[in-house]
Amino acid sequence: MIVPVYIHHYELEKICESDGEYAVCDNYYADHEYTIDDVEFDYGDLEGIVDRYLDEIIEILIEEYRPELLRALKNVKKEAMQK
Repeated sequence: MIVPVYIHHYELEKICESDGEYAVCDNYYADHEYTIDDVEFDYGDLEGIVDRYLDEIIEILIEEYRPELLRALKNVKKEAMQK
């Protein structure tokens, strides 16, 4: 999956040099590898991902997390009936 990534200025400082007037980045389009622990999503990002991949997410939930999914749906139904 391709997602927008914020690169801290420190990372750019490692690949850029100043020629006095401009910053020259020889390897500006380099690939950067990050682990899942390095990635943070805000709520809007997650909504966009769910909108785009909803069918796949449902398939994964049904195949791999059926008991948890059913428990969550029962709790939602119970809460809705109490209102």
